[in-house]
Amino acid sequence: MNYIDAHCHLLDENEIQLARTTGVENIICNATNPNDWEKVLALKDVIHAIGIHPWYVSDLNENAFQDLENLLIQNPNCHIGEIGLDKCKKDFYKQEEVFEEQLKLAQRLNRPVHIHCVRAWQEVLAIIKNYPNLTYLFHGFSGDKNVIRFLEKFKSYFSVSHGAKIPLIPADKLLIESDAPDGLPSPANLPFLYMQLGIDSKQINQNFKDFLNGR
Repeated sequence: MNYIDAHCHLLDENEIQLARTTGVENIICNATNPNDWEKVLALKDVIHAIGIHPWYVSDLNENAFQDLENLLIQNPNCHIGEIGLDKCKKDFYKQEEVFEEQLKLAQRLNRPVHIHCVRAWQEVLAIIKNYPNLTYLFHGFSGDKNVIRFLEKFKSYFSVSHGAKIPLIPADKLLIESDAPDGLPSPANLPFLYMQLGIDSKQINQNFKDFLNGR
């Protein structure tokens, strides 16, 4: 059986290789700020995503967006993430500005986007409606059925590491994540999570292919 990790933050090649031994076939590793973009891009045999997480918008220098664009151009298969909005953190207006700049970049370069949203669904939905052609992955999905209904208008996928939201998510849009090391300790734990959640790995594998293909 093969497993997918739709979202993690690993920087350790040993952890990635350990996950391979448990059947984890594909891993998306997300960067969160300029300090770890190059580290994530250096990882082998994973799908890379680099971006400016809402927790780090206050620390940006004036070259950050240009540096991000340059790295994305140099790495044409790289996604944009983890980006988004978080009302539990400061500088919310700055978060909105940085979020939208990255969506503009995603649109210009035609890249999938990995989104973090905490208590800011109204604002996230208001912004992404201006970018209807992008492919979205909502990590650690925390929305309700009304959010799902709105996002079904877009190419939206939803990754989770627990079962609470699974009944709301369309079966063909569901993905599973470890969010390691802050969620599960390692993607190597995913087989146990799939078993616990009663997840059909074939369906998840197909969903993942569709996500990568922008369907």
